[in-house]
Amino acid sequence: MFNKDFSKTIVSNHVNAVSGNITKTYPKSYFKRFHLKSTLAETLLSDEPRCCREKVQVIQMVICGDMEVIAEIMNQDDYNELFL
Repeated sequence: MFNKDFSKTIVSNHVNAVSGNITKTYPKSYFKRFHLKSTLAETLLSDEPRCCREKVQVIQMVICGDMEVIAEIMNQDDYNELFL
């Protein structure tokens, strides 16, 4: 009964925000928080989204304050691996 190891590392990928919840969908995705009038917003929400000079896909977004959003982002190559 006491010879089993029950220790596990639990990492929460769930964020509660003002307008709802956002949960990490894919293992290779990541979150970015930004203001909607920032230059990051302009590049992420353009026809060819980029982040840190890499092509990306925005998976989902949630509003978390006044003009602040959290976006789940994935590199374009990782996205293509899954869906193309």
